Amino acid sequence: MNLDKLLAEFKETADRTLLRGMDDTTGLEERIRMNIEKKGKKRFRFIYPVSAALVAVALVIGFTPYILQKESTTSTHTPKGTSAEPGTHQKPDPKAHPASDDQVIMGTVDEIIDVLRVGMTQDQIKAKISFPYTVVDNYGGSGDDGTEEYWGYSILAKKGYQQKEWTMIDTEALLKRDVGLAMLVGWKDKKLYWYTISYVQGKEVYLFKLNSNGTVTENVVDVPQDGIQTPPAPSIFDLKPEEEDRYYNYMYEKKDELLRGLSPTDIVKLYVRAVQDGQLEMQYALRIVDEGVEKPRFEQYLEEVKKNPVGERNLWRSNKKMIELGSKIWVEHKDDETIVWTEYKDKGHETTGYIMRQDDQGIWKIRWRPQK
Repeated sequence: MNLDKLLAEFKETADRTLLRGMDDTTGLEERIRMNIEKKGKKRFRFIYPVSAALVAVALVIGFTPYILQKESTTSTHTPKGTSAEPGTHQKPDPKAHPASDDQVIMGTVDEIIDVLRVGMTQDQIKAKISFPYTVVDNYGGSGDDGTEEYWGYSILAKKGYQQKEWTMIDTEALLKRDVGLAMLVGWKDKKLYWYTISYVQGKEVYLFKLNSNGTVTENVVDVPQDGIQTPPAPSIFDLKPEEEDRYYNYMYEKKDELLRGLSPTDIVKLYVRAVQDGQLEMQYALRIVDEGVEKPRFEQYLEEVKKNPVGERNLWRSNKKMIELGSKIWVEHKDDETIVWTEYKDKGHETTGYIMRQDDQGIWKIRWRPQK
């Protein structure tokens, strides 16, 4: 494999896509190079699900979080300036990029997630996203979260397609491939507050959401059959009623005394649920650093999370895999480490684990490890 040629082709492709607004792709190239060069090396690997953005924090405070992996046996109007103009907001030719092409759709979704950040201005979004948008006057959302304005994008749509009513998901049109993906952006103070992308892959519709705190969710949309929705399958991470009560009490109060007497496995189950719910403050509260290492202020942690939606997406997917495919949780005590491992139903998946440590009050927390 000619790696230099591959990277050159990657950079050339990036310049022709939504990444055209990214001045420097060196970081992405280096990540690709490292992934390729490391392929085939096994045994133990460290991944960074609690936001790879904290790698940047680590440069200052010297640590990053990780999971250990172990080898396993509406009425709308179009605002001025949004029509297709040379060099700006040009809609791709549906013949060149058909909505039926899953690879093109998924690639477009990935590119959008890679470049958009909470807090970006409307002008910055216009520079990054080369598709026409519509200002949504009568979106069904209540705006209770402080959202002041909504923009809608219909991307990779067939000629003549127009969404009659702006809902978060136009399931029928997506499944018919009248449109490949649709994006709804919520604005606050003229800055991106949150956005959703609904997109189709095969016979399923997905909904991705970037929340205002930088966390994400990404799920298959359950299309009700005869008005009945499919209940989620049972999981080893499901909380019992008394655990649910403790989860919500800790979410609101953040008092560690509520965790007294809980096992390492109990703490991991609370953390997995906090990731699922996008509860960033709770995720932060359930983490601990080694002695002599300073934990960042929550405000610093929050800003770093917002800078890395790709890292948060990886965390969400890893967490979702644990919930859906986890078959067994077990604890290993070795040397001075306690690890909560998760095994999977599919033996092809690597076992993943969280390293745990007790604080000076004897309460278990998930460990942030100093960077070596």
